Amino acid sequence: MIWNIEGEAGKTLIKIKAVEITGLREVSLVEDEIAGPGAGEVAIRSLFSGISHGTEMNVYRGDAPMWQLKRDRRTRLFVESEEPQWDYPLRYGYACVGVVTEVGSDVTEFAEGDVVFSFAPHQSAHVLPAGSVSKLPEGIDPRAGVLTAVLNTTFNGILDADLHLGECVVVFGQGVLGQLTVQWAKLSGASPVIAVDLIEKRLEISKRVSGADLVFNAGEVKDIAMAVRALTDNRGADVVFEFSASDRALNEAIRTVCYNGKVIVMSWYAGALANVYPGAEFHHNRIQLISSQISGISPELSHRWSAARRMEAVLSLMPKLNLDGLITDVVDLEDAAAAYEMIDKRPEGILQVVLDYGED
Repeated sequence: MIWNIEGEAGKTLIKIKAVEITGLREVSLVEDEIAGPGAGEVAIRSLFSGISHGTEMNVYRGDAPMWQLKRDRRTRLFVESEEPQWDYPLRYGYACVGVVTEVGSDVTEFAEGDVVFSFAPHQSAHVLPAGSVSKLPEGIDPRAGVLTAVLNTTFNGILDADLHLGECVVVFGQGVLGQLTVQWAKLSGASPVIAVDLIEKRLEISKRVSGADLVFNAGEVKDIAMAVRALTDNRGADVVFEFSASDRALNEAIRTVCYNGKVIVMSWYAGALANVYPGAEFHHNRIQLISSQISGISPELSHRWSAARRMEAVLSLMPKLNLDGLITDVVDLEDAAAAYEMIDKRPEGILQVVLDYGED
């Protein structure tokens, strides 16, 4: 990272490298520069950032609706527009860990050398408002710190689920978000916690790392709903989480949950859901489908929970979770394009890919 004293209005300039999505399944590494910190801002040198295997793949593959539509803030609907919400090139990502290199005036909560997390894109340095940055707890590996983003996502799902001690939880999809939800559910006192996936390696990690009580391989256990009922005196699961982004899994999640039970839908699905049959169990068992998304807190809890409190809770509870075991691949920033391609085409053997910015 190179500093230049000829910045605008007396500010330093920071030369950076940034990952850009430049087309359908195309990624480039570009050089740029940003202005140094002003009042209320901090400069951060990136150490690691995590590539999202769900949301970010929808963006990389061109499946996100923002490529074709624009979300109207007033109506909260996606509408047709001559200028869609996104265009190429796009800098994306929201899981960055770095070290503070400079603080602007009026910043007292951070000091140079602090290791921090931010919802910032894949970029070698950032200048951000101090209020958008969080200090990582002592003892947390900065690589695992990139999981702070999805820890907030999955904690939000736990809030939406309104879990109680001793309740049966089933988690469809054992990518990194599913693994974290298994851990949150265990920490919340749920029992049994059952993990479902098609990939045996992920199920092994669910047992060994995340602490699932039982695992079901959906390719071998053909009727998950019936298997869960055999364990629960025919009640079904009290809460089911769906992370797989598969319409077949969503339909099975609906079948698996108990009468009037909750399915917490956390996948960002691409396209229509041809294999969901709402006329069967969904209709007759009064199933509640709850869309859980990080940008909003459950209205029932909003009088006492906020995004700030959620982040505070996540940071305080991180040391109780097994995070290091979920980082499977660390890739140099220069090889970002290959990392995206690996997640897109060969996801079976990986959970979380982290970009390493190296020592600069």
